[in-house]
Formats: sequence, C-alpha cells, structure tokens
Amino acid sequence: MPEAKDQVMHAALINDNIFLYASDMLKGETVTQGNTVSLCLNLSSEEEAHSIFSKLSDGGKVTQPLEKAFWGDTFGMLIDKFGFHWMVNCSVQK
Repeated sequence: MPEAKDQVMHAALINDNIFLYASDMLKGETVTQGNTVSLCLNLSSEEEAHSIFSKLSDGGKVTQPLEKAFWGDTFGMLIDKFGFHWMVNCSVQK
C-alpha cells in the first residue's frame, strides 16, 4: 500500500543454523496481545524443529501440528503461552 511504503514489513535474523523471520500484522486486523507480529523459525534439523516446537507450544496452543507439508518441508504453527504466533519450518537439504 502506498501509505506503508516507509514502514518495515519483514525482518530476518540469520546465523549458521537458524533463520528467524518476523512479519508485521496486516492492516485491518484487530490488535490482541501477541498478534502484532508473527515469528517464523526456519531450521535445517528435524530433531531441532520438533524440540523447539514442543518447547514453544508448552502451555500454548498448536494451530497446525508440526508435520510434512505439501511443499516437502516439515512445518507447524502455534501460539505460545504468551500469545505470540509462531511458524516452525524445517528445510532438509537433499
């Protein structure tokens, strides 16, 4: 949208083993605790993805179980106990 041209929509923190993406909420959504940003972890180890998903979902709510997605990655979504929205994705190099 033209009025949002100087605003930040996405951000990424990257190291050797992990990508953490953040995206702002969409215009028109109602603000509630935790929905103002969505966080996505993109990992290269399925073991690590399952461990992190389990820890983040403890006390929270799984909205999509961590499982093989139609595009080939392992993917799941959850809302943690603090109300933050997470996506966990694992891309295993072949």
